[in-house]
Amino acid sequence: MFTPIIQLSTNVMSDLQEIANSRRIPLDDLDFDLLSYTTHYKGTIDEEWQSLDGDDLLAKTTESEIRSAIFLIRQEYQLRFRPFKPHPYLDLRFSIASDKYKTKVVAIIDPTSTIPLKKGIQEWIKNTIINKQLRHGLLIGLYDQNLDKEINRFLLKIQKEGAIKTPYRLPIGEFFPAITPTNDSIILHFKQNKESKSFIDGVEPGELILEYLFPKHGRNGRGCDGSYIEVPDPTIRYASYIVIDEETIYTEEDSDSIRFFAKVSGFVERKKGAFTISQELKLDTANFKKTGSIETGIDKNISLKVKRNIASEDSIGVGVNIDVQKLDVSGTVGGNAKIQACEVNIGAQTHRDSQINVTEIATIHLHRGNLKAKEANIVILETGKVEADIVRVNKMVGGEIIAREVHIDVLYSNARINALESITIGLIEGEGNNLIINPHAIESYHEKIAVLESEIKEKTSRLQVESKEFISRQIAFKDKNARIKQIQQRVIAAQQNGADVMKADMVRLQQYKAEAESLKTSHEHLKTSEEYLNTLTQDLSKLYEADLHASVTHNGTYNGKTRIIFIDPKTHQEYGITPQGKVTTIRLRQEGDEKKILLES
Repeated sequence: MFTPIIQLSTNVMSDLQEIANSRRIPLDDLDFDLLSYTTHYKGTIDEEWQSLDGDDLLAKTTESEIRSAIFLIRQEYQLRFRPFKPHPYLDLRFSIASDKYKTKVVAIIDPTSTIPLKKGIQEWIKNTIINKQLRHGLLIGLYDQNLDKEINRFLLKIQKEGAIKTPYRLPIGEFFPAITPTNDSIILHFKQNKESKSFIDGVEPGELILEYLFPKHGRNGRGCDGSYIEVPDPTIRYASYIVIDEETIYTEEDSDSIRFFAKVSGFVERKKGAFTISQELKLDTANFKKTGSIETGIDKNISLKVKRNIASEDSIGVGVNIDVQKLDVSGTVGGNAKIQACEVNIGAQTHRDSQINVTEIATIHLHRGNLKAKEANIVILETGKVEADIVRVNKMVGGEIIAREVHIDVLYSNARINALESITIGLIEGEGNNLIINPHAIESYHEKIAVLESEIKEKTSRLQVESKEFISRQIAFKDKNARIKQIQQRVIAAQQNGADVMKADMVRLQQYKAEAESLKTSHEHLKTSEEYLNTLTQDLSKLYEADLHASVTHNGTYNGKTRIIFIDPKTHQEYGITPQGKVTTIRLRQEGDEKKILLES
């Protein structure tokens, strides 16, 4: 028969094992009761161990000291060791789990546990958990102040929902978790949050491009077993590696980081180890294998120069998208390539499936693709299409031009030219060409017509409403004239006789005067609106007479195989002629209600 033993312990599991061995009984047949415990600590200024009155460690020392390597802590327990005896009601099956450093402890309760909702159940569960803490070498009382609350929450769940179906994590507490250090790092903002997968990343003035995050020291901790947890210093890798070009990048700094902003638009690159904002990129080719698309946007001041030395290969590869402010290509532009820029210079040729959009000037040696530009200068246009405000071509073989103004030195065969104002040809050496004055083919002209017609309609409608309102007010004002004259006479008579003028009469006269001024202002507004509407109508009439102001000029001799067509922008009626011989200028002239072609030599 084993007699219970009461003794002090600083290592519960070791004492259990020692008693079990001395009594020659299995460890599982031995249990204990916690009678009392004392917490002892030794801090910076303590020569001897100090006893803690209660469980509030911070009442006697500081958090910084507790987290230091100097601080020592231990507990002493008065235990009654006795034979193991199952609880008559509670069978709490659980395990103790913690993080790596034992700073946070939880009890994981198995669903097979028997937990009766009887009086005293909370204390039974608490004692069972504390006993297992001691078996695991954990301190008690110092960090588990919320244990009662967590047990109540657990019991309330059982009361409302019934027995648990899955393992339940019951928090026991946490002591002083270590705070891990933060290593220094660099964030490349210019590469983040970019929708396109461009070869280079365009930036704008004031845009955050880089950020150096300072290293941050962590904080040492202390585990629930009282052990000291030392945290290493942060790793510093990048502090000396960020060098910038101060002409193009500026910095802002706070306690967390140094932020680097672009002074100018361009793209970020490293030259000789220093970050800089460059505005000119030089490549030998742009294709999917080496670069992919290059899309920085025409709003950023970036020039791209592509110089290809191999004549058999494209400078701009098949299907590549280019979106920069300026593009200078020495070689060819491949099929399905798409180019967007303010200025473009292509030294070789464009593929017939290429798409080129230029907001300003495009200069191309041999064009076979599709081009939209403000101004296009082309050496050879061969079956390609050009839409621009002004187009200048040295030699045209087939293809189509749509422009306000067209100049061609030599025209060969099967070309179609649509113009708004003028077509000028130096020499025609082919046949099957169509030179057409067709204002509606020009997008800007069509847009002007639509805007003017819409504005005229809106202004006319508003003017009609305002005119009706003005006429009604004018009639009502005239009806008041007789009464106002009577009031004026009374006022004059009163003034002549030295009598007081009636206040009501003065108010009516002031109102009459204000209404007269308002009518005058409304009349002037109507007059201004009518004048503006007349101006709009005249502008629309001039646009509809665009065919009468246009001309086709040829400095050579027509061979009778070129068709000249003028299209009335209002009626869409065509006026055509196939001239032969020396005709310098061809126009359309209004004669009465009819229009006729006029030939001038």
